[in-house]
Amino acid sequence: MRNVVLWKQVFLGASLFLCGTSPVMATEVGDLVPDVRGNALQQDGRRVTCTISDKAGPIVGANVLIKGTTIGNISDMDGRVILDGVPDNTILVVSYIGYVTQEISLKNSQNNIKVKLAEDTQALDEVVVVGYGTQAKKDITGSVAVVSTEELKETPVATFSEALQGKASGVYISNSGGPSGETTIRIRGVGSLNGSDPLIVVDGVSNVDIDAVNPNDIESLQVLKDASATAIYGAQGANGVIIITTKQGTKSGRVRVSYDGYFGVAKMANSGYDLLNGWEAMEWQAQGMRNVRDYRGQTPTAHPQFGSLNDKDELTMPYAIKPAGLSKDQVISQFGSIDAWVASYKPDGSSSWSRSAYYQMLEDGYSEAEAQKGTNWYDMVTRTGKVQDHQISLLGGGEKGTYSASLGYTNREGTIISSFFKRYSLRANSTYNANKYFTIGQNSNIAVMEMGGERGRQGDASVFAQTYTIQPWVPVYNVGGDYAGSQASEGGRANTAYQTAMNQQDDWTRFMRLQSAAFAELKPIKGLSLRTQFSVRLMGMWSQALSEKTIATNKEGQSQNYLEENANWRLDYQWTNTATYKTKFNEDHDVTFMIGTEAMKFGVGRSMKAIRYDYIFENNPNTWILNNGSSDNMKNEGKMFDKSTMFGLFFRGDYSYKGKYLATVTVRRDASSRFGEDNRWGTFPSLSLGWRMSDEVFMEKTRTWLDDLKVRAGYGTTGNSNIGAYNYAFQYATGNDYLYGITGADSGASPGYAISNLGDVNAKWETTKMFNVGLDVTALNNRLTGSIDYYIKKTSDLLVNANWSALAGNATKPKINIGDMQNKGLDFSVGWRDKVGDFSYSVNANISTYKNKVTQLGSSDLFTNTRLSKVNITTVGQPVAMFYGYQVDGIYTSEQDVLNYKTADGKTILPYAVADEASLNPQSWVGRYKIRDVNGDGKIGAEDRTIIGNPHPDFTGGVNLSVGWKGFDLSTFLYFSVGNDLYKHYQYYTHFGALQSNFSKDRLENSWDPVTNPDGIYPLWAGTSNEGTEAANESNSTYIEDGSYLRMQTLTLGYTLPKSILNKIKFEKIRVYGQVSNVFTLTGYSGLDPEVRSNNEDSSNDMMKGIDYGSYGMPRQFILGVNISF
Repeated sequence: MRNVVLWKQVFLGASLFLCGTSPVMATEVGDLVPDVRGNALQQDGRRVTCTISDKAGPIVGANVLIKGTTIGNISDMDGRVILDGVPDNTILVVSYIGYVTQEISLKNSQNNIKVKLAEDTQALDEVVVVGYGTQAKKDITGSVAVVSTEELKETPVATFSEALQGKASGVYISNSGGPSGETTIRIRGVGSLNGSDPLIVVDGVSNVDIDAVNPNDIESLQVLKDASATAIYGAQGANGVIIITTKQGTKSGRVRVSYDGYFGVAKMANSGYDLLNGWEAMEWQAQGMRNVRDYRGQTPTAHPQFGSLNDKDELTMPYAIKPAGLSKDQVISQFGSIDAWVASYKPDGSSSWSRSAYYQMLEDGYSEAEAQKGTNWYDMVTRTGKVQDHQISLLGGGEKGTYSASLGYTNREGTIISSFFKRYSLRANSTYNANKYFTIGQNSNIAVMEMGGERGRQGDASVFAQTYTIQPWVPVYNVGGDYAGSQASEGGRANTAYQTAMNQQDDWTRFMRLQSAAFAELKPIKGLSLRTQFSVRLMGMWSQALSEKTIATNKEGQSQNYLEENANWRLDYQWTNTATYKTKFNEDHDVTFMIGTEAMKFGVGRSMKAIRYDYIFENNPNTWILNNGSSDNMKNEGKMFDKSTMFGLFFRGDYSYKGKYLATVTVRRDASSRFGEDNRWGTFPSLSLGWRMSDEVFMEKTRTWLDDLKVRAGYGTTGNSNIGAYNYAFQYATGNDYLYGITGADSGASPGYAISNLGDVNAKWETTKMFNVGLDVTALNNRLTGSIDYYIKKTSDLLVNANWSALAGNATKPKINIGDMQNKGLDFSVGWRDKVGDFSYSVNANISTYKNKVTQLGSSDLFTNTRLSKVNITTVGQPVAMFYGYQVDGIYTSEQDVLNYKTADGKTILPYAVADEASLNPQSWVGRYKIRDVNGDGKIGAEDRTIIGNPHPDFTGGVNLSVGWKGFDLSTFLYFSVGNDLYKHYQYYTHFGALQSNFSKDRLENSWDPVTNPDGIYPLWAGTSNEGTEAANESNSTYIEDGSYLRMQTLTLGYTLPKSILNKIKFEKIRVYGQVSNVFTLTGYSGLDPEVRSNNEDSSNDMMKGIDYGSYGMPRQFILGVNISF
């Protein structure tokens, strides 16, 4: 994984090459001598000469085919095509990329024809869904990215957001790799300290959950990026808006049925942390003892399992690790025999005996070599998972109405045992046209999901992390047949990875997501449309998990098992009303006005939880019923969700003069119940202008090659109310928090009524103001497209958790307005498509960059803590969540080196936490980290912590390449991220043995040693107790590494059966394909996967951005699929 490259230079060069050479490549292909396939043509007809041109002159490379056959040719430099053997009553099909295809009926006497092709303006006339309406793509003045649904389908995923990665400039996606596809979406960077998730709107319904949308159901997807585009959503649009429209019926009068499905397998794309095996772990401990003796001048402490160094300066693998460190003879001496020892086993923790993995594996028949390796926990929990997806769709309709329906099934096994994701989805959309004035319809979708096992979240309690927090000399099972684990002294922490995964195999969580919208539209007069839509979102969750007895395994374990069941339901509703009027006057002026209202209510619902203990048959899920548990100490609780409401009034006006001068004005005024009465209303205006330069007279000479050139500029304001429903209110609860009796005594406690949550009545909206300027271009007959945007985004009155003193009491603190933030960035995208004869190809690329900076932040910095203190810092003048800690300047290589590390005035810089020169023992610091004296006070302390890394990328982007020849198609998609640092938090365990974790071979091979490795980068290994706090328990720069990477996300090869065959079997399309995803990754990052998603429980957390515990890496998938329609 150490494929070190010059990232910035390579990526920039590759991007420019791909984008810049496409037109050249097209010209070269077009200049080729036509491939006259006369030898393959029938010779019993006549010769026909076609001359193909457009308004600019001859067209080179146009394709001419005899309809219903493969007989054809391409035009030469003069636009001429010669066809031999043309039969009577023939229809010629003339096509060229960027032009409208024509069918020419030849008269029997015709031998020469001239065909003038018209430009296909479909790309410019494409209708795009924007806030509460639609616009022609050519008339949009805001920054809107239209994502090809065909490109989304290229990647087999659980959620559409996974496939969105790299498809739109300015959209940053990080995936977890788990089967449920948990994803973080950021549009133009981090926009708030309080959550930066974009608004997702599906068929007009806001706040739809990502996993509720079946990617196969998507008809169109737009990303609104700047405030002039999102201000119409007011308080919901500060972090961008993703608008999804699902598939609708057609008025064609025919029914279309399609099936899309695939089967495949998913495998791990990495091989783990490269940890020490059992024997190496023992020898590593021996090396530490020798170093303590030889370099520290101390007597080594005996290891609880391996004992002390013998006369060969080596340690010995024990027969038993529970009791700790006993040889076979010692076990027999203590218990009388091995059989008696085994017979005395009890699953109570204190007598839960266990052999070492070495002796247990020999007992089980393994070879000496395999037994010495011990347990490979990574191999124990990884697997090849099966993935499949099936969807049946139906659409049709006529003039009176349309309908569309689909049924989908997804089943994805994770690459960690017991992890899985299943989804059953049903969608039904319909419209009915009562007459030309009145239309009604509905869009409904229901998804039922089930998931279990490891979900790919960060933290040292994940299954992935537990592969390094248990030692390899611990066996899978102890002598009693129970799981072995951390009951063995120095064996690790908590459960083993295998036990955790196996205990999860019958636990599950089920979700139901229902969204339904009913609408009616009235068009009483020409140009006027009155529309009302009422929608509901009903969500439910039910989970069941049995926590097994773990005392026999886990030194922190529990002596009782218990069953926990959770259930909840929640209802949100939304009522949207709009009146839209479109008109045109004096032939040159197009005007559209829209006014609307929107009322929303969130959080109507309840949750319940129940727990019972002591299940007799804990391994039988059929007995996991609450009533089967003990009624002693049973627990239950229930609560209502926090309800909130929002009401909005909005207006949009669009104006176009001759299609050349464009303007859009929006205003939205929102009220939210989450703020106090004096701050509930917020007003969010925007203005955007567009100028179609290509239509100006002075651009007339460019019209032979320039199809469209538009300059855009916009400014707007949006808001954010992402806080608790009652943030403004002081809330009270009962409890025993105040230990004063009612009589006034200073002892005893009585239940009382006290403040549980402090409120801030002065809290107000976060407000985001954004300026955007952009340019859109279409050229060379729609073959070349491109856009570029520059933006400045400023967020003020950031809502942050109050950092009040203890004088405020123990109540929960509210969020208060204390900060400002700024993002500046550039989005660029370019595309090229062309066709030469039967060969077609396209290249689409995008690249984005942003710079984030906190410009104001109350009176104190914000820190994020893990097991290490202050890993991330958010401070004025810097981006959000910068990595923070000590800057390591190398290793002290000698006592003289310790004394010679001096300040500018010649004083020795005292090492970490050394109080004064009298306390300095230079020998004890040889082989330890040399830390930079940042503040120059001559000693290393907390004040020397500084910014040590930046998790924000310099730029990200993607490249889509596709080629087609006859029925074959080949495509690939690459994604890259450059310049972002990652925090290798897993090294806290694998390099410094925290929580009794296993060590990596990297630490073994690269630890400093004055003789064997004087260039080592890690401290001298002298046992975990001698690591030094500065290395083992403080955040420092050695955890930081460049996380840049280039990944080929997909490689797809497909074949579509020819029309001649399909017509015979009455099918519209049959395509078969094979695909590999996560094909390769080029990176210098040494972790499992450079794509790191930062999360806090079930939500993204930008305050922990870039912290890598080594969670679920992206799997590599191999699938075979088919697309059928008829």
